[in-house]
Amino acid sequence: MLELVFTVCSIVQGANCHELQPIRLQENTMMVACLMATQIEGAKWVDEHPNYYVVRATCQPAGQFTRL
Repeated sequence: MLELVFTVCSIVQGANCHELQPIRLQENTMMVACLMATQIEGAKWVDEHPNYYVVRATCQPAGQFTRL
């Protein structure tokens, strides 16, 4: 199982960046589908949070998320 993790930065607060909680993808999601999901899910998140932008999106095995 894969998870999608976004690192986002605030437009209003300068270089204030943080990682969001991972988005768990469906059981049989392949890496290429996860990479495509970064575009879709990232666009949805930015639409809902207009004062932020996505600086990085990663796909990784579930349970591997660690905050930087």
